[in-house]
Amino acid sequence: MIVHPEEAEEHWQPQPANGWVRIYARTAGLSCGLQELPPLGKVREHCHPRHDEFFHVLEGEGLAKIGDRVCLTRPGSFLHIPPGIRHGFINAGDVPYRWFWWFSPPGLEEFFRAIGRPKRPGLPDPTPYPRPADVVGIELATVFAPLDPPAIFPWDATPITDPGIVQALRAQAG
Repeated sequence: MIVHPEEAEEHWQPQPANGWVRIYARTAGLSCGLQELPPLGKVREHCHPRHDEFFHVLEGEGLAKIGDRVCLTRPGSFLHIPPGIRHGFINAGDVPYRWFWWFSPPGLEEFFRAIGRPKRPGLPDPTPYPRPADVVGIELATVFAPLDPPAIFPWDATPITDPGIVQALRAQAG
């Protein structure tokens, strides 16, 4: 299989991500794609009960919260998140934070489709736009588990507007 960027399916992502995702493939065993967050964009803390998730950072610097640990990632960093482990990401730099992701078994692409807006040549960038009102139902119907206890700021779904918050997290990252 060969999928060129212009052949892949792309979706803008709502707040707090404010970025976009490209879906390259779905097979019986996995799905994969590319995701990008602008500065201060984030993927809120979440958990997948049955899925392994892998990331290879391509561009930018980000903070990755994996379980109780927060670490700085940069181009070349590789991450594996086993099933049941809470995780989230924040763009910690001033350029796009971009990574390639693998998700096994597949299903994450269904979430991206459900909450996203089509990203096509000639269509304007709609970001930032709010998450769908039924996002919790979409999460539970796809590949997410409820968080108990819930995520807290800055790892929740509240957008980050103060770069000082990210700088403080960078200073604390291990």
